Amino acid sequence: MPPAPGQEEPMKRMVKIVNALLASPDVEPFREPVDWRGLELYDYPKVITKMMDLGTIKRRLERGQYSTAHQVAEDIRLVWNNCMTYNADGSDFWLLAKSFLRRFEDRYRKVRNEFDVGEDLEDDEDADDPRDGKSPASSTSGPSKSTPSSHAGAGASGGGGAALSKKESFAASSSSTTVAPASTSASLDVRAKFGANLFLLSGVELGWVMTELELKCPHVLESWGQGKIEINVDEIPQDIFARLEKYVHGLVKETIVPSEELMEPEVPKKKKRKST
Repeated sequence: MPPAPGQEEPMKRMVKIVNALLASPDVEPFREPVDWRGLELYDYPKVITKMMDLGTIKRRLERGQYSTAHQVAEDIRLVWNNCMTYNADGSDFWLLAKSFLRRFEDRYRKVRNEFDVGEDLEDDEDADDPRDGKSPASSTSGPSKSTPSSHAGAGASGGGGAALSKKESFAASSSSTTVAPASTSASLDVRAKFGANLFLLSGVELGWVMTELELKCPHVLESWGQGKIEINVDEIPQDIFARLEKYVHGLVKETIVPSEELMEPEVPKKKKRKST
C-alpha cells in the first residue's frame, strides 16, 4: 500500500530509524524471527501471539506494506515489548530491549514533533491487515509473563554478548543468532558501569572522553538542546569502548579510597593523674 497522504516524509524518517537500529552491533538478537522450534521454546507462541522483528519491518517497508509512520512505530515497539514480555525482568535480554525501546522513543518523539505520523487515521483493514501475515492479531504485549525458559542451551549468548544460564529466557523476541562472546564484546553490565563512572570524572577528564567519541564515533552523541549531550554507551564500537573503559576505570580507581585506609580515628588515651 502507498503511504497515506502527508506520510511520505515521516515514512522516510522511519526508514532511517529502522536502518540505524539494524546497524547497531547489539541489535543482532532482534534482526530475524525467533527460531522457537529450534530453541525448543514451545511456550513462546502461546505467550507471544504476534511475533515481530526488525528484519520483517524493513522488508515490509520495502514492499510498501505500511501506510503511516505510526504503523511502523507500533511494530517496532512490538519487537521490544515481546522481548520484555517473554524474558524475565532484569535479564540481559529484558534490559537490552528496554534500552532499545527508550532510544527508539527518543528518536520517534522528534518525528512526532515535526510531522503528523498518522495516529488519527483509521485502519479499515484491521482484520485483514497484510502486515499481520499469518500471525493472529493481539496487543503489543503477550497475555502473561512467561516463567524463565529452561531451554537456553549451553553456550548460547544474547544481546551485548552476555551469556545466559539455562535458568534464563533465551528468546529476545526476534532472533536465535548468536552474537560475539563476552571476551570480544562488552557485557551490558560493563557498559552500564562505564556510563555510571562517567559521572565521577572531572570536567577535563570527561571532556577528553567526549572529544574521543566526537572524533572516532560521533553517531553515539546526541544533542538535546541547552548544551546537553547524551552518550549512547550501547552504540560505542567495541574497540573504542575497550580503550575508553580502561581509561575511565583507571581514573575512578584512583579516586576510591582503599578499605584499609578507612580506619577509625585513634581515640586519645586518658592521661593518668600523678599521685601527690
